[in-house]
Amino acid sequence: MSEKLIIASAAVQGRECLATVLYDGQRAVEFSICAEQENRILGNIYVAKVEKIQKNINGAFVLFQPDRRGYLSLDEFEHAVMKTRKKTGELKPGDELLVQVDKEAIKQKLPRLTTNLTLSGKYLVMSTGRKSLNFSRKLSADERSRLKKLFPPAGEEDFGMIIRTNARETSEEEILREYETLKGQMERICRYGTSRNCFSCLFQAPGDWIIELKQRSFHTLSQIITDHPGVHQEIEEYLRETDRKGRVALKLYQDPLLPLRNLYSLDSLMNELKQQKVWLKSGGFLVIQQTEAFVAIDVNTGKYGGKKTSDETFHLINLEAAGEIALQLRLRQLSGIILIDFINMNNPAFQKELMDYLQELVSRDSVKTQVIDITPLHIVELTRRKEKKSFQEQLQSIMGKENRADDL
Repeated sequence: MSEKLIIASAAVQGRECLATVLYDGQRAVEFSICAEQENRILGNIYVAKVEKIQKNINGAFVLFQPDRRGYLSLDEFEHAVMKTRKKTGELKPGDELLVQVDKEAIKQKLPRLTTNLTLSGKYLVMSTGRKSLNFSRKLSADERSRLKKLFPPAGEEDFGMIIRTNARETSEEEILREYETLKGQMERICRYGTSRNCFSCLFQAPGDWIIELKQRSFHTLSQIITDHPGVHQEIEEYLRETDRKGRVALKLYQDPLLPLRNLYSLDSLMNELKQQKVWLKSGGFLVIQQTEAFVAIDVNTGKYGGKKTSDETFHLINLEAAGEIALQLRLRQLSGIILIDFINMNNPAFQKELMDYLQELVSRDSVKTQVIDITPLHIVELTRRKEKKSFQEQLQSIMGKENRADDL
């Protein structure tokens, strides 16, 4: 199926927002929302100052803005780009260094910082940490061998690099053009960053829509529609550089009688994502509860009225639930530890089929997701890498209900 990206103006409790929705065919599969004037910090690179060393937790508290601090693991210190360093060779309060916001503040946790600076393109990711050449796990051995020949041997470069899945579908010229762009940008950050004032922002991360475009294949993404002129201009400039063949159609939607969010029923979609209960077509339902420690998902038979045996009935509902769970993980941006309580089945063959099917479903996710195991209590364990705030956390941030740990 072809994919379509919608970036629409929306409102949450009177605050102007932008909703980014990815459609696969007719169904929304990914959703995110942010305040239009949000002070985004995730992915930004700053000149920061060490405030306090906390050796008992192997970390340092670092100021990256005059009124904002983050947590930096001391294990990160080895590859740090330093602006100032005392003769002891150890990280001390008052030292200035370059850091990148690796994870935003969540509830009472500080933003997590890293000294492994990274710049992401559509085909490559460049970093200042480990100077090695790595590949997306989705690239085949033949593809890796072909792409590896484009770059100098490991250790000869000043930066490390990851070759992304999208590199399989483009020309060598496009990959090398992006390589030179990222390398030049990284060299400027490292060279001039050490002479900039403390708290300077050396790199501003792009909006969610540009990040989404970098992850999408232009062979499957066919259209982008937005009603925001500024976003339209930003995407137009990005596509001019990355989609020289014009494979993706970009449209500025302008209809005052029917807003874009109404055309795609985005308010209804947001209301559905706010609910813990998700109904299945069979009459069964899911209950999704997001806690601070993990995400719990319960599968229930609900109103199912089939005539099959109980084990067959449970098997069919569980298979349907697995498909819906894989979708909800993406829509709600759920991550971390995920525990699923499927309906118990006595047939081992049914259990194996369910686990294999769930593994197949999550393997299609662009975010790394792993099916770990099923416990003796028949709880299926998953992990999903956190790349964004969950939908619930996004709403809390917009409404100003998110506690900032550095203010507590």
